[in-house]
Amino acid sequence: MLRSAFACALTGVLLVAPLSPAADPTPVEKQLAIQSAMESARKYLDARMPAEAVAALEKEVSNADGGKAFLTLLREAYLAELYRLEKTPAAEAERIAQTRRKLSLLGGELKPVSAPVPATLPEPDLGPSLVAPVVEPLSGALQPPLAKTERDFAADAVAAFKKGNYADANQLFASTGAAKLSAEQKTAWAYCRIKLAADRVNAPTCDATTAATALQDVTDALQLVPQNAELQKVGQQLLKAAQAKAGNAKAVVPVAAANGDVVETASFRVHHGGDRALGDAVASAAEANRKQVFERWSGPAGGAWQPKCDIVIHATADAYAKATGKPAGFTGHASVSLTNGRATARRIDLRADDTSLVTNALPRELTHVVLADLFADKPPPKWALEGMAILAGSPEEISRYTRTLPRCARDGELRTLAALFDLKDFPADKITGFYCQSASVTEYLIKLNGERNFKIFLSDAQRYGTAQALKRQYGIESTQALEAAWKRASVGEPRP
Repeated sequence: MLRSAFACALTGVLLVAPLSPAADPTPVEKQLAIQSAMESARKYLDARMPAEAVAALEKEVSNADGGKAFLTLLREAYLAELYRLEKTPAAEAERIAQTRRKLSLLGGELKPVSAPVPATLPEPDLGPSLVAPVVEPLSGALQPPLAKTERDFAADAVAAFKKGNYADANQLFASTGAAKLSAEQKTAWAYCRIKLAADRVNAPTCDATTAATALQDVTDALQLVPQNAELQKVGQQLLKAAQAKAGNAKAVVPVAAANGDVVETASFRVHHGGDRALGDAVASAAEANRKQVFERWSGPAGGAWQPKCDIVIHATADAYAKATGKPAGFTGHASVSLTNGRATARRIDLRADDTSLVTNALPRELTHVVLADLFADKPPPKWALEGMAILAGSPEEISRYTRTLPRCARDGELRTLAALFDLKDFPADKITGFYCQSASVTEYLIKLNGERNFKIFLSDAQRYGTAQALKRQYGIESTQALEAAWKRASVGEPRP
């Protein structure tokens, strides 16, 4: 078996300390540990931190039992780490050799990550053979006059493209942004995205989720090169092959054509309906807020979002309600499509007539989108989602909820924390009390042990139950004990 061969071969290569018999984890604990390691590794890889991804996975090699998904991800991490080491002038030869040995144990021919990819794309399982057009190498003269950091990204993207490192080039072009690329650089970027999407669709392991993501990527790539007949032809062929594999897991069709002009950044497409100044402001705030929300609750944001998040700005409350079907009193809402734990579409709808759009509605709804990434397998309870979203707003907005809380307490609009924690969806009554209580309890727990620990608490609650999670993360014995302490601190209820 692959597992036994792999485990034996790794002896002396991986430094994994054996567990004592008394400490052997249960099968459920093993599976949770493996899932956690794979989730962490994927985030590290997205953040271009392969060494950390390798470390996270190697800790669970003995528990993985030769799982195909685990070993595939481990191979990807080794390849990324090897590429990083080979690009590092001071890298130790022994570390490079050791990483190569580990890769060889996983089977298959070992090729340098930096080797150019052939111009001919592999034939997909469904549809015609896809032959990519030749994109002329970019010269240094094509570099646009950018700010220093932007120029560095563009230069690195061009260099990676010339070497055939299309994954790196894709990320670097995304970091520069389409608005700052020349026509030829956009063509190179589109080529990278189509090539990478074709590789995913052609792979034997391509599932509906992967195909749906490829659909979105190719659609975005074709928007970069509307006049390039060759890439349009290849892209349309690939779209048919990807759609056949995607089945019902379809990517959302871009809304640009129906919603006016677009401002595009690494992770967002802002559809501003003709108000370019507002579009620029929202785009800039969205990138900054995305970074802040990730760092607040989990860690560095990592790579740009693919698919990007569409932000649609509606001119008035009536236009917002008509287009979305939401009440005109709403200032915005977010939606994320998830398939097998991966986002296939992200969207935020906002109102241009909302004077606090940038300071409240945008960060609130963007928090919901980020949390869909951080809790892809299972979302946290509604009280926590809404509490975290409210706390993304301005101090004045947060204060409004804090000031209303005592009135809700007097009018009997608050629930016991046990009842609040058990809510599966938004309540049908006492909605003001729900929002105020959710924000207050979230803020109270954050003050006890910080934002990231609160996120860990929510994950622990999903695994072990709320009571155990309270003990593990806060040393609080029960929900009732938390409620008593929270009321004394936040509602002004006296100590019994």
